[in-house]
Amino acid sequence: MELIKELGRRIQKARKEKGLTQQELADLSHVSLKHVQGCERGVKNPSFEVLRAFCKVLNLSLDSLMNLGLPEDEQSANDMRQLYLSCPPAARKVLLNSTRALADELKEMVQTAGVDPDEHLEDK
Repeated sequence: MELIKELGRRIQKARKEKGLTQQELADLSHVSLKHVQGCERGVKNPSFEVLRAFCKVLNLSLDSLMNLGLPEDEQSANDMRQLYLSCPPAARKVLLNSTRALADELKEMVQTAGVDPDEHLEDK
């Protein structure tokens, strides 16, 4: 049951990050408001079809919701992949090239600043 509660927390977090209300998620996912509320509270076990609908609306991968024990780095990599796939095919090359350029710039910034590469940049 704890896994269902964690799944609900992840759905709720993604919904809030997307700036949607529960009603908006329900409408866009073609499920009832009560169902969304139950899923987010962890008292309803959403079906595969409902999870797919949530993922589509929230721009998530099923992996990001289902792999509850996934290390944070792998979760972030899945999120990056989903962002890439959510872009129109014509924009993906631009996104990939921009991301590569940003990664190179961040690596150089870390080296120049003498920052320990194992430390998180957001902690600075």
